Amino acid sequence: MNMTEEQKENNIFINENAYFFHNKDRVRISRNMIERVFRETSSIKTGNYLLKIVRKDIVIDTKIIVYSLCVFKYDSKPTFIEEDTDGWIETKLAYLLIVEIDNYIVISKKNISNIQDFLKQFSPLDYTILSTLFVDDNTSFEKFSLKNLNVSDKAIRGKSLEALDLKENFSTLGANNYMVNSLRVKNDEEKISLMLNSSRINKFGKKTGIKLFVNWALSLVEKIKDFSMQETFLSIFAEPQDYESIKDSLTPISILFVFSRLYDDFENGQIAGSFIRNTRLHKERCIDLIKYLANFERLLNIELTEEGAYRVKTPIVNDLELKLNSKSITLQSLKLKSILLRKDDGSDISFIDYINKHCAFIINFDNIDLVYSNRKLFRDSKLLGNIDYFMKVFIPYERISDITSEKGTFSPTQTSFTSESLFNFVETEFLTTSNFFVCDDLGREWADHIGVTEEKVMFYLSKYKDSTFSATSFQDIVGQAQKNLGNLTAQDYQLASKRDFWNGIYPNSEIKRLRKGGDIDDFINQFKAAIKNPYLKREMYLVINFISRSELQENLNKLKSGITFGQKNETIQILWFISSLVSSCKEVNVDPYICCKP
Repeated sequence: MNMTEEQKENNIFINENAYFFHNKDRVRISRNMIERVFRETSSIKTGNYLLKIVRKDIVIDTKIIVYSLCVFKYDSKPTFIEEDTDGWIETKLAYLLIVEIDNYIVISKKNISNIQDFLKQFSPLDYTILSTLFVDDNTSFEKFSLKNLNVSDKAIRGKSLEALDLKENFSTLGANNYMVNSLRVKNDEEKISLMLNSSRINKFGKKTGIKLFVNWALSLVEKIKDFSMQETFLSIFAEPQDYESIKDSLTPISILFVFSRLYDDFENGQIAGSFIRNTRLHKERCIDLIKYLANFERLLNIELTEEGAYRVKTPIVNDLELKLNSKSITLQSLKLKSILLRKDDGSDISFIDYINKHCAFIINFDNIDLVYSNRKLFRDSKLLGNIDYFMKVFIPYERISDITSEKGTFSPTQTSFTSESLFNFVETEFLTTSNFFVCDDLGREWADHIGVTEEKVMFYLSKYKDSTFSATSFQDIVGQAQKNLGNLTAQDYQLASKRDFWNGIYPNSEIKRLRKGGDIDDFINQFKAAIKNPYLKREMYLVINFISRSELQENLNKLKSGITFGQKNETIQILWFISSLVSSCKEVNVDPYICCKP
């Protein structure tokens, strides 16, 4: 049936689900601007617009509101075919609705891309406002999606929690290390989900027509304008900061790339492939991007160049730089610009643009308690305050100062590790505290040594470095510890798979891997029994020679006092790794210890 434009508009029903932006700079939105946005977002359309409305007025309670709407269809090649094939084409519909209310912009969309240039003129809703807009004393927190701000590459990057009300059973331990990525709240019978990273508000319920949608958007804008700051349950998490006011005092020192979203997009087919485009030769070459990502997935240092640029030191890209813009931090690299990701709708996005769009990184600064993530600046207010607590995990041993290697030297007939090694130190110092003691080094190791009693499981990780006060070496052993926390309560099949290995001899020697205890089966049985003990204690020991407790304490005191010193950046990174280790351990009820030089 042929419909008028008004009938088509009245036939559209959408969810009360939209992105809210603040037009802080009072950017004038003209008809030409909207026309340009529509052209850019619909560049893939097939045929004419199905519906197009540009800056139409609507009156709600005497208030004039302006909205624009376009609807179009486009053809897309399915992701499961390599080349275009006759008849193998998907036809999809897309729409973009832009509502202008005072100094706010409200966006509702489906199957829309290429809108970033328009949106970057505006500011997402303030994190604090958005996270507490629908919160009062009676609010139930049904779901949290949390993102870890710590820069340890082996830390749990995020977690999702759900309950009838998380206020009643959520542990606040380590919450200051996390930002809230999204949440779902309930007030009486109303459910609202909030995506804090993208400034999206979604009210659960039936779909509404355009006029009722605009009315809903208006009610939220009025609610935003009337917002007053308050303490809520969400105050336990990392504290958001005003980036724009602090920007000029920021000095970035390190960056951790987080590609969780990228892996998800590959997995669910939203990214169909990756390739390099040679614009000069007009050629494309497919590449396996995934295998290169490991070069970025650890903490990377940032250096200030002579030209005043912040360059990220990576093993494979030499032109990756950080830009502190007026409203956000972005990355730029011509080399990464040439790597393209092909999306399921047939459009392409460069790798560097993808990183910036999804803010796939965490940045540390020389201001120790600040961290940047998800286009927001956060403060971990407890980091410096926890220094005395963190230092309690460091246990000084005079003998470690005399250690000259990790494992020592080997001969075909020797039955123990040589005296100058960390392995020998561990066995000398801790053998007596266990009923059974096993060397698990090499292969798919859980630890270098494992000790077991009736009510204790203890892992010992040893690392020797010639360097002193090394954040990189500390990052490695902390990552190894975090990766193996779950093995402190290993399952039966895991223990069985280790039996033959533990029953063997250390390479190039006669050193038995079972260092104490009569029989490897007895060791495994005691491990199993200990895990079932309701009073089980689990301990993780890091044994290192490249950090002195007194030197670390001195450097941390300088940090607290705001004193500039040569090892400041290293100290900041080490402190973040300590925080990550302690938080990871405490979260799974493991006691951490770090054995080091005095």
